[in-house]
Amino acid sequence: MVMPRLMKWEERIGRRLSLRDLSILLTAVEIGSMSKAALSLGMTQPAISKTIAELERIMGVQLVKRTPRGIEPTPHGHALLARAQAAFQELRHGLHTLEAISDAQTGELHIAANQAVLFGMMRTVIDRIHQRSPGVTLTVTPAYSLAEQIYELEQGNVELAVGRITPQLTPSHFETTELFHGKLVVVAGPDNHWRRRSHIELSELMEEPWALPPTESVTNRSIRNAFEASGLDFPQVAVEATSIQLLSCLVMEGEFLSLLPDFVVRSIDNMITLPVKLAGGQQSVGILTLKHRAPTPLAKIFIEYAQQVKVSASAT
Repeated sequence: MVMPRLMKWEERIGRRLSLRDLSILLTAVEIGSMSKAALSLGMTQPAISKTIAELERIMGVQLVKRTPRGIEPTPHGHALLARAQAAFQELRHGLHTLEAISDAQTGELHIAANQAVLFGMMRTVIDRIHQRSPGVTLTVTPAYSLAEQIYELEQGNVELAVGRITPQLTPSHFETTELFHGKLVVVAGPDNHWRRRSHIELSELMEEPWALPPTESVTNRSIRNAFEASGLDFPQVAVEATSIQLLSCLVMEGEFLSLLPDFVVRSIDNMITLPVKLAGGQQSVGILTLKHRAPTPLAKIFIEYAQQVKVSASAT
């Protein structure tokens, strides 16, 4: 079939394509069988077939094909369903907004954040939101890299992401809100022998046991930049872990050294910041959102509180 390109939107889709029909198509494809989809939806199989056939007629393309395993979407079907899922996700966000619009005292907010932020400022922001609106539910999804944060936002799984922001690596359909600049520091435990030194060159620590965030993390990228800026190769890593808690325990209880953001270190009692001058270890921390999606009242409150924490983090 050939798409009738010259037909106006209102004639082809606007007045004829319904969300119910898209939902039926989505269910049939997810289940892989029109008969099973009919049972799931409380419809007859002929009604399912008729709905899909009508959708194909409206769109002017084949949307599904029959295979020995059941029905599967064609490339045109995949393209339509991807947009349909995005539309359904936006509607769900809209319903959450309506529920939360009464001064944001109830509702849900889904957030993605990297480990460093989870261990640092996020605790303060979440605590303030809970004190203000105890009926709110916050769901936080760990997302260690920028790619993971972008994926969670584009899939509609979260409304905003918090972590290191890199404008030059961020797609144009995202909005970035900078909160503060952090820097990497070399840290040791209270019993580490390096704590007695008043000045240390990074090159002196190359043979020490290092416990660092994983290669794919945004913090690890900054760590590599810091070593390169000092004209050094990346050191041999003894332990690589995504967990800030584990890295902190290794540093505090043994001879391990680590490089962590200063806003994380401030939240850990008795951790020692060694007097090592680093270059190229700056980190810009902020919030990432989709430009076309208006923030809900809860998201606005979260951003407001995060900006307040920014002030104290920058002043420390």
